[in-house]
Amino acid sequence: MKTKNFVSVGILCLSLTVSSVTVQANEVNMYMGAITMSYARFNAAQTVADARKALANMRTAAVAARSQKPSALAKAPTNNPKLKVYQSEIDRLIAEIDKTGKLVNAGKLAEAKTEGRKILQLRDEGHAAMKH
Repeated sequence: MKTKNFVSVGILCLSLTVSSVTVQANEVNMYMGAITMSYARFNAAQTVADARKALANMRTAAVAARSQKPSALAKAPTNNPKLKVYQSEIDRLIAEIDKTGKLVNAGKLAEAKTEGRKILQLRDEGHAAMKH
């Protein structure tokens, strides 16, 4: 009877571990989707308030994504070089969001949208860095 309980507990623990990794990977994808949607909202913004809100949402999603591991690195240790690259690329994205936000806060919406195009460039560079 004890062996049966032990096996059941072991299977439960393994299931929770696997589902935790899956949820974590899905969270990164969810955050990346939120960044993409927020960028579209930013790009379509007609007012400083709308642009500011979109950038705030984008930044929140980027910070949350940075705290998670992408699915390809779900089992990687925290000192994994590829994970460091991922975090560095997210840091660059956050810095660009902040830089764009300063322009929005200064009321320079057109200039902010021009600067904001770098967000897409960083996304593409980040994806390329993760593929190598």
